[in-house]
Amino acid sequence: MHLAVLFMSALLVASATGLSAQEIAARTPQGAASVLTEQTEAGVRLTISVAGTEPQVFDGVGDALVPLRAGNRSGPVLALDIDRDGIDEIFVRTSTQGQRGVLIVFRWDAAASHYAPVTFTEDAGAPKPYLLVHFSQPVSVNGDTIEANNDSESGGRKRLRVFRYRWNGNGFAQTTDH
Repeated sequence: MHLAVLFMSALLVASATGLSAQEIAARTPQGAASVLTEQTEAGVRLTISVAGTEPQVFDGVGDALVPLRAGNRSGPVLALDIDRDGIDEIFVRTSTQGQRGVLIVFRWDAAASHYAPVTFTEDAGAPKPYLLVHFSQPVSVNGDTIEANNDSESGGRKRLRVFRYRWNGNGFAQTTDH
């Protein structure tokens, strides 16, 4: 069993390091946005281009791209309409600092006519524009809920927990719903 977990972790790391660039389209009120992620010396660069506006460039959103799942789709960058308003939110999952991972979700800001990160609120602490996730554990989007697996060790025993974050209209809040 332990060997299988190590193998799956190594497979995820190998697949994540092979993901160096990806381009997808996201629906906006101004038409399709081109969403490009690429590897640079500073890490992963995210560029969101919408016709008639200057491209938005986010440098250093992580060290490498890591896949996440949503239904039957999988990839490090996904465009999903989680609030069912006809405009896609952009989900980006990356690795950073070894065993850490980061999930950032961008939502269309109609007043500013560009994408901006949404916040994640946990049971304790201030809201953040990102969610720290475990690098080698799955992250998935199911409807309006993000599920992030996290493992830890306590007294020599491994423990796996699933954290859930539900869309609240402005960002994601940790929930205890099962």
